[in-house]
Amino acid sequence: MKEPVPKAVQSQKTRRALLDSARALFAEHGYAATTTEQIVQRANVTQGALQYHYGEKIGLFRAVFEELKTEGMQDIIEHIRTAEGDMWDRFAVEGCRAFIQDAKNPSMQRIFYIDGPAVLGASTIRENAPGLAFLRDTLTQLIDQGLVRPLPIIPLSKILWAAFFEAGLHIAQADAASAARAEQETLTVLLAMLSALWLGPQERPA
Repeated sequence: MKEPVPKAVQSQKTRRALLDSARALFAEHGYAATTTEQIVQRANVTQGALQYHYGEKIGLFRAVFEELKTEGMQDIIEHIRTAEGDMWDRFAVEGCRAFIQDAKNPSMQRIFYIDGPAVLGASTIRENAPGLAFLRDTLTQLIDQGLVRPLPIIPLSKILWAAFFEAGLHIAQADAASAARAEQETLTVLLAMLSALWLGPQERPA
């Protein structure tokens, strides 16, 4: 006789199915055009299961948004950590390239940059804990090493994060014909912005 699946395991599987279903549908159709009926049908669960785990559709969207945000930041940090080169190459050049690669992800474009602020409010974007924490900690390290101008770290981190968000939004809103140009121009602008802070060996990193 087959043993019953533990309740905790079944709950985890149900949440995972809902997250995967919602993420695919939100990315393809957007938040407003996606119904809870579509989500539960794709996930092969009941409306009751969605309500039990996430409440309304917005609760599930928030969970998808937070998961996507965390994954994106982890990918960027890992890319920087494993990249070759000096501090400038890893943090600025490779970091910006990893950021742009993340911003090209269709799920990230629709859910994080376009629907996120509209559904969850602009404060959700401004208070991006993983992004702000990474910038704050990295910039603190660079300032301590004498590689970046010693500016007040909290406003510096917030202002840079706002610039990176707008850069990602610019990429997300570009149409197919102008996408490559938007990505290259964004990289150029981000590197120029960061180079103004740089006090390392290169006078104006490129």
